Amino acid sequence: MKRCWGIMLNVLLILSLIVGCSSNSTTSDDGSSEDGKVTLTFLHRWPNEPYKTFYNDVIAQFEKENPTIKIEQVTALNDDYRQKINVILGNDNPPDIFFTWVGEYGDKFIREKIALDITKYYEEDKEWSEQLMATKPFTYEDKNYGVPLYTDSKVFYYNKEMFAKYNLTPPETWTEFIDLLKTIKAKDETPILLGNKFPWAGGHYITSLNQRMVKPETLASDNTFGESKFTDPMYVEALKKLDELQPYFNENTNSLGHEEARNFFLNGESAMIFLETFEAPFIEEAEFEWDTFKFPTVEGGEGTQTGIIGAPEGFMVSQASKHPDEAMKFLKFLTSKEIGEKLMTEAGMPSAVIGAVNENTATDMEIKLTNMIAETDDILNWLDNSVDSRVAKPYIEGVQQMHAGTATPEQVMEQVQAAAKSIKK
Repeated sequence: MKRCWGIMLNVLLILSLIVGCSSNSTTSDDGSSEDGKVTLTFLHRWPNEPYKTFYNDVIAQFEKENPTIKIEQVTALNDDYRQKINVILGNDNPPDIFFTWVGEYGDKFIREKIALDITKYYEEDKEWSEQLMATKPFTYEDKNYGVPLYTDSKVFYYNKEMFAKYNLTPPETWTEFIDLLKTIKAKDETPILLGNKFPWAGGHYITSLNQRMVKPETLASDNTFGESKFTDPMYVEALKKLDELQPYFNENTNSLGHEEARNFFLNGESAMIFLETFEAPFIEEAEFEWDTFKFPTVEGGEGTQTGIIGAPEGFMVSQASKHPDEAMKFLKFLTSKEIGEKLMTEAGMPSAVIGAVNENTATDMEIKLTNMIAETDDILNWLDNSVDSRVAKPYIEGVQQMHAGTATPEQVMEQVQAAAKSIKK
């Protein structure tokens, strides 16, 4: 009975989102309303605070400056968004603007002719387009298909007071990292918190380890749609490295949510946590001093030892939109320097607008982390977005199984290889 109710609620949620995207009952065939206004449907993944207030304020400001355009929001939170977006984009009246991750996640919208080629808007307004960083991940065959909203990466955040108490220093190599974890555990402290209830969190660890262990050209090939094999033995070695961390995580990692783990860290209940750079504002709430360090280098690894993981995130315009000019007008407004600074100050998200993260809008740490991304050429996209979902799913769920002790590194890669083999261009 409980299962039936769960299915019914899920169906209702999907229907509510679909209705939200097709509720313009008073619009004409060209999408204009009876009062002459153009209504744009804007699908994004931030219904929660502080993002909700940010978007409400920005939309109100845009509509005031553009009285003939109305923005109608449709939202679904992160993991729900991943499940619902394909349904929403597949209905008869898809949203004009929709959020996307980059990599294979976004590329599939391009190949399936869902995303609009917006190259002309980039070329016609250089003053706008040249102020954006991280636009390359939104290109496909040298054409532009998306607009970056903010940049993001991943670092270890650590409790400086706990480190000072035990006379510890941030590690640079994997050997130093393991020695550090052993020391912290010997003090009856939790070395690292991991909330892997949704397995993308563990997926970020294996993304970093793959970057350190696997040759860049092999990663590039395996991250290309239709070319994935994942047969290089270093993938198994990367999983074995991840397995070395298992004794130093909190118990029941697969039962703990990411936000819950972050809150435990804020309460001083661990020495470290692996978080995204845009999560720095949350850590500002900590009552202890903290700092960050990059994922350590790995001795014997064949990959890039100085790179970072992460990707920009942003928006695409639907090819089915009746009002692409108005949609792009809104996206240009959303990625102006004024709004980019507001995004940083009010939502804590490092804008992809060059210069928006500055001493007036961000803390020294936020500037430091944003500069780290801007100055790094080697950035590997998150595993769950960089490869086809049919490969990503058994991969990150396999990592979850490893944390539960029900799968070995070899078994995980066998699942991944079988999934990769089944996908053809």
